[in-house]
Amino acid sequence: MHTRRWAAAFKHRGHEVHIATLREGSCEDATVHLLPTYGLGRAGYFLAVPALRGVARAVRPDVVHAHYATSYGFIASAARIRPLIVTAWGSDVLFPNGGRWAARRFTGLAFRGADIVTTVAEHMNSHVRAIAGEQINVRAIPFGVDVDVFRYSPLESERDGLRVVCTRNFYPLYDVESLLRAFAEVRKSMPARLTLIGEGPEREKLEQLAAFFGIEDDVSFPGHVTPAALAEALASAHVFVSPAHSDGNNVSLNEAMAVGCFPIATDIAANSQWIDQGINGILYAPGDIPSLANGLRGAWGDPERRRRAAIANRATVERTANWDVGVDLTLELYSKLVFGERKK
Repeated sequence: MHTRRWAAAFKHRGHEVHIATLREGSCEDATVHLLPTYGLGRAGYFLAVPALRGVARAVRPDVVHAHYATSYGFIASAARIRPLIVTAWGSDVLFPNGGRWAARRFTGLAFRGADIVTTVAEHMNSHVRAIAGEQINVRAIPFGVDVDVFRYSPLESERDGLRVVCTRNFYPLYDVESLLRAFAEVRKSMPARLTLIGEGPEREKLEQLAAFFGIEDDVSFPGHVTPAALAEALASAHVFVSPAHSDGNNVSLNEAMAVGCFPIATDIAANSQWIDQGINGILYAPGDIPSLANGLRGAWGDPERRRRAAIANRATVERTANWDVGVDLTLELYSKLVFGERKK
């Protein structure tokens, strides 16, 4: 999804865009080139390197931008196509428990072959330096939110009880299960509904858990939705929850903030950079179900705090997490590289 957003933004600004990808797919705003890996996983990355060189010879790009260091960053760096920007998204540098040796090795090679490394959040920069060295040229550019799609429209009606939404996919890292358990506790004492927008291998488990708690009629699973439908879902909820244990920059959180949906999120760097505890949102320890349940009750019981937070959060997004600003900053980096401000 993010790659398509970049392609559309650059095309609409008058640039020719090509996407070299390991997965079959199409993009109406770019020419797509499929890189072969022959089903060999990471070993197949080495086979993709000469294919990418061939694409570069045919296209003759002014600049190459590789998103996600462990895969595309490594391939582009190994192909030695310059100038090169590598962007780290999160789990490619935020290795749990130190990460596997191979992943760290691939990432280090990607960073050291780049002219510039960008991250999606300031707190990631130190992790990049720990992998590639203090001399690395790194800066943070959040992906940001399209403020025209995610318009300010906080839900103020309380007539039908608490409305909660989560837009994280159903993988262990995002721990949607803990939210479902906390919601089940809250539902015992008040009317409430929970919307879980996303997909993933834990969907069936979550559906079964909702049935076990007897709240299946209060929990909906709409799957993946369009950005417009996502904005509408956020505007139809009082509270947004992000239960993830790790994140780069939490774009889902920024989307909720833009709309004015009160945020409750795990107390990790990706979230604490945006939330001032108790002021414009609530932070809780990852996996702490009682604290999350208390946060939901507290947010519901204080509509004035939700109103103040909505105003402040919208202003923050417009100022520092605006998608158009991030695109402009990225194009500035491209210009610097194209016109000679590369590492020697």
